[in-house]
Formats: sequence, structure tokens, C-alpha cells
Amino acid sequence: MPTITALPVASIHQITSNQVVISLETAVKELVENSLDAGAGSIEVKFKNYGVKSVEVVDNGSGVAEDDWESIGLKHHTSKLSSFDDLATVSSFGFRGEAVSSLCAMCERITVATRADGPIGVVLDLDKTGKIKTKKRAARPRGTTLTLLNLFAPLPVRRKEFERNAKREYGKTLSLLQAYALVPCTRKNGVRLLVSNQIDKGQKSTPIQTQGLPSLRASVIALWGSKSLDGVQDLDLSFSIPRVQVRRRGKAKEVDSTTSAIEVCIRGLISSPGCGRSSTDRQFLYVNGRPCGLAKIQKTINEVYRAFTPNHNTASQAPFVVADFEIPTSTISVLFLRCDFAHLQPKIPMM
Repeated sequence: MPTITALPVASIHQITSNQVVISLETAVKELVENSLDAGAGSIEVKFKNYGVKSVEVVDNGSGVAEDDWESIGLKHHTSKLSSFDDLATVSSFGFRGEAVSSLCAMCERITVATRADGPIGVVLDLDKTGKIKTKKRAARPRGTTLTLLNLFAPLPVRRKEFERNAKREYGKTLSLLQAYALVPCTRKNGVRLLVSNQIDKGQKSTPIQTQGLPSLRASVIALWGSKSLDGVQDLDLSFSIPRVQVRRRGKAKEVDSTTSAIEVCIRGLISSPGCGRSSTDRQFLYVNGRPCGLAKIQKTINEVYRAFTPNHNTASQAPFVVADFEIPTSTISVLFLRCDFAHLQPKIPMM
């Protein structure tokens, strides 16, 4: 029988990195979230050949201080948590300290150009483990530029799959970026988002361009045009949900009177009854400004909306909806993006 031995550090790093960065979509998500956490007012995402050749994210955020250069790509290094207990109040997007480190293992090359408060910036070349290979000073404005070259190059099978389905993966990534284009508006500030794609020997396209205005409606118009707001009304609801205890064996639910109810506010936009869409492709749900999938809540919104449709011809419509659920951070597990009220289906009144 083989003996039990410890895995080499390099193997552990590669295995865990495969679980963090699984697609072009997740790679871009991690970089955009870092830019938002850095307080950027402008974010530019540049694709080359739909991301197959390179992905570059440029922001004008706070930049990376010189004291943090050595740890920027190391596993489990983050400025957003000091202990596990901080997860109960975390408001940043990233907190695991795995994004840049995992991207280093999943790319042929990764470079970070940044400047914080110093007079001049720096360009860092990172190796597969996230350690600095080369470092050189360079003039640049305040902020950070992170460039990924040949994503998934170390994994030949995944790389071939990525190249074969590049346009589809690029399309999924654009849908994700649309959700993040609306995030700053749910957080009451504006961030300019510019997304471009340059094809070899082809024209440069700009599928997403927002103006950075602190207006949800302005961002919707920038993404889909003014007609996308036809029949759309503001969503502004507040209600309380009692905490519920579930007995596993009997499956009975009991209201826990010893704790206060969960106060929920829902803010955003929703289609008026009869002015919906034929698909659910424009439904964006957030918890405290964080995009996430809430399947039961989304299903409830669609069912209630259809119950209010005026005639049979529009009974199968789904609403355009941007809904940010504002709830106490103590009721959220950010590790799984689950909420204490996620198993409930409250009757959400239509305005």
C-alpha cells in the first residue's frame, strides 16, 4: 500500500488555483472586483482576441503601496481581513487573498503596473507562485494595470477548450461585466466602465461604455439604450422577515421570538406589468451591492410579476429587474453568498 505523504507546495498551489480561476469570466471578475475595492472611478477592461491572447484591466484606484509589492501575488495575503471574525462585517468584494496568486498559476505571464502615493510607479513581473521575478520603475498615473497573457497556457487541455469556445466565453464575460457596470449605482456612486476587444487584423469594438454617473437609469441607458427604460419603474420596498427555526426531522418551521426580525430594503428598477421581456437575460440581483445568484428570489419575482400581467398575451413575460437587497451583514455568509432569508419566498408587492 502507498504511504500517506504531504503534497508538494507547488502542487497544492496549482490545484487550489484551478478551483479559483475556472474561466475567463472568473478571471475578469476577480480583477474588476479588486479595482472596485481600490476605490476606482474609472475601470477599463481590454480584451485581445476575445481574451485568448490577453486581458488587461486598468483602473485609477488607490494603487498598491510599495510595502505591499512583495505580497501582492502571494497566496492568502489580503488587506481586507485581519481575522475570521471580520467576515461578519466585510463590505469589500475580495477578501480571500487568492485572486492574483491563482491568476499567476493560470497564465503564461502576468504583469502588474501600479503607483500609489509615490512620485513614480513600478512594473512587476510575477512568476507562477506569485513572487516577483523582475521589478522596474516606470512613470504612470495613480492606479493599477494588471495584464494576463495567454490565460490557461499551463493547462493544454483547458487552453484548447478556451480557444475553441472563445466567443462564447467572451459573451458570458460581457454579461458579467454588465452586472458590475450597475454595481456602483447600487452603492450610490459612479464608476466609468469601458470594455473593448481588439481582434488581430480587425477593428476594435467597444461593447460596454458607461459614463460613470451615480445614476442607475443613466447606466442602463448606456448599456442598452433609452428604449430599455420604456415601462420601467423605480423599485423601493421595505419589509421585515421573521427569523425562522427549521426542525430537520419534522420539517416544521417556527418563528424565533427571541431574536428581532430581519429588516430588508429592496432598491432598483423593475418593468411595469405588461412591459416585460420574453427572456430573463436582464435580471440582476445584488445583496448589499454584491452581484449574486438568488434562484429562489428570482423565481418569486418572476411568478409575482406574471400574476400582475394584464392579459394572456403577456402572461409569459419576465421583467427587466435590477434589485439590490440591503440587509444586515450579520445575516449574510459571504463565503457562500447565502442569506438567512434565502429559503423564504416573501410576497413582494408590485408597485
